[in-house]
Amino acid sequence: MNRTFRKWMSPLLLLVCWEVVTRAGWIDSWFLPAPSLVFQTLYEMVVSGEVPYHTAMSMGRAATGYIAAAVIGIGLGLLIAWSVIIEDFCDPLIELIRPLSSFALVPILFLWFGVGNTSKIIIIFKSCFFPILLNTISGIKGVDKKLIMAARSLGANGQQLWIRVLIPSALPMIITGLRISTAMAMMSLVGVEMLSSDSGLGFLVIDAQRTFDTKRVFAGIIVLSALGFSVDRAARLIQTKLLSWHTETSLGGK
Repeated sequence: MNRTFRKWMSPLLLLVCWEVVTRAGWIDSWFLPAPSLVFQTLYEMVVSGEVPYHTAMSMGRAATGYIAAAVIGIGLGLLIAWSVIIEDFCDPLIELIRPLSSFALVPILFLWFGVGNTSKIIIIFKSCFFPILLNTISGIKGVDKKLIMAARSLGANGQQLWIRVLIPSALPMIITGLRISTAMAMMSLVGVEMLSSDSGLGFLVIDAQRTFDTKRVFAGIIVLSALGFSVDRAARLIQTKLLSWHTETSLGGK
């Protein structure tokens, strides 16, 4: 059996079972509308421009927070791995802030920055920042000492050691942190938009819930699921392209 077909069997089977259950009347259609009705509603929302508008608003916020977290997280991670002094200075702050739920900061951020995009982007930034930061630090510190010793014995200076040994060796961990953070960005985005927003996919879902329009609720959820899936697939593709050498020498290369 084709592997691609096997991968799509479970979602297709779920949709078929969902359609049968609702069409048979075993579950009230108001509580769980049939997929065919949900996709029809979704089509109408796309054609009307509602879904494209809210998707653009959400992805703009998510991209801004994620990119900022990636740039600062990787940069600070490299600095912490490079200097024990910087690590000692930053470590207490990191461990004090990291366990805090992003949504615990929502009240104070709304007070400081209002309910506009700034507070939402900061929440997304906080959710994405720590996985990227910690994976960068772990990646650099986890480089095999034998590689470092071999590079030094071949005459590599400090700059060459970082560019040719440490960063390339840590790249799998860094990219893993970036990939984890794509999911964190989507989850925090939807949560904060549901709390307070007049645009975005999170707002779209919660607004439909307020009017008891379950078809629109499920349509919004499907869009969120499709976006999350697409972003993860894109991240996987980038990971495969950048780390082809790593995949070929690991279990992933089977």
